[in-house]
Amino acid sequence: MKMINKVHRSKALLLLLAALLICTPPLLAQDKEGGLIKLNIPKAISMAFEASEDLKMSENAVLRKRSQKKEELADGLPHISGQAGWSDSFEYPDIASTAAMKEYYANAGVTLSQTLFTFGRISNAVSAANRAVEASRFNKESTKQDIIYNTKLSYFNTLLAKRILEIAQESYKNAKENKKILEDRSAQGRVSKYDNIKISSDISSRLPVVNNARANFISTLETLKMVIGAATGDAVELVDGFSQEFPAFDREKLAVALRDNQPAIKALVATIKEKEKLVSSKKAALFPEISAFGTWSHQGYGDSSYVGSNNMNDYGVAGLKIDIPLWMGGEDQEKLSQARIDRRDAELQYAKGQKDYLLQLDKTISEYQEYLKTLEANKEALRLAEESFKYSQELFSSGQISVTDLNDAELQLTNAKISEERTLFNLSMSLARIERLTLMENAHE
Repeated sequence: MKMINKVHRSKALLLLLAALLICTPPLLAQDKEGGLIKLNIPKAISMAFEASEDLKMSENAVLRKRSQKKEELADGLPHISGQAGWSDSFEYPDIASTAAMKEYYANAGVTLSQTLFTFGRISNAVSAANRAVEASRFNKESTKQDIIYNTKLSYFNTLLAKRILEIAQESYKNAKENKKILEDRSAQGRVSKYDNIKISSDISSRLPVVNNARANFISTLETLKMVIGAATGDAVELVDGFSQEFPAFDREKLAVALRDNQPAIKALVATIKEKEKLVSSKKAALFPEISAFGTWSHQGYGDSSYVGSNNMNDYGVAGLKIDIPLWMGGEDQEKLSQARIDRRDAELQYAKGQKDYLLQLDKTISEYQEYLKTLEANKEALRLAEESFKYSQELFSSGQISVTDLNDAELQLTNAKISEERTLFNLSMSLARIERLTLMENAHE
């Protein structure tokens, strides 16, 4: 009976191992293939935030500025230091001036110092650090807006490549339908050898176009996956299409929004204020500094000098100190001059930034308006191209036009489709740039 049970257990173990061997390859294959990501633009932006090293570095920049602010603030707080020492004067001359000298010396003590008045050196430095923190926050927001724009750019590039691939495949399908029409004609009567060769050539010429479009789509898709931090094996399905609503914009309203909302401009304003405070702080370094101090020490001489012994005595000193910078070789004056130059540079950067951003806005609005006109022309051209191609197929089936004429009509239709998609891409990116500049998702309202 025991032998039979062992046989049954062995068979069960073998069946379990076989099941594991059978099931493991599909599981491994599934892990390799990755999952399916149904990607719309908000999800793409959220994933891009998580994957962006630039955003993490901008967050570190904010933390660094906060730490520098605390560093400046520490200069105005009490400073406490302790010291302890022991020395052995193992060699000294036996002369009158050293007659009272002891061989051993020990001391321990605490020193307290507190800056009382600096004519604004510390307070202005702290205020400057506050402005630097503010500027770093605006720079972080600007980085986020760059990520949003670049994610949309990558998304719409991938969508355009996908649409061009689909159009190329439709063109290849149309060419094959044209060949079928020719075959139907040949069943009804004689068709020239040239037409057969020409239509076969048309079909073959479309295959490289399809392959190139597919390669471009794969390339843009991989770039998008890198932007959003998706794994290489993940499949991505684009959910959102190109923008379909194209409002009219008020240029003056957008200019005001640019001035009030643009984080890069706000960062420049904060930088100017930071530099102004630094100028005041450097100027204050030319004036006296008043501080208070206090010292307590426990010290003694002799072989038995140690903490707690009778040879150790307490000493205490307290007072006020005024440091007057009479002549430092011109160092403080040069630091003040450099701070003033930095302030002028910040003001110039602000003026330049305002002009550059306003120019970008004006150019984007002009391009947007022209793209709207182009879209209307695209739609009309596409409507006419579709009618022309269908009519050409009817004429070709009855032998009234040549293969070349039919091919020209089909290429005209394909080009009209691609032109419309490119215009939709340009319009979508124009809207994204306007949102990037003004931070108004519904800038037309």
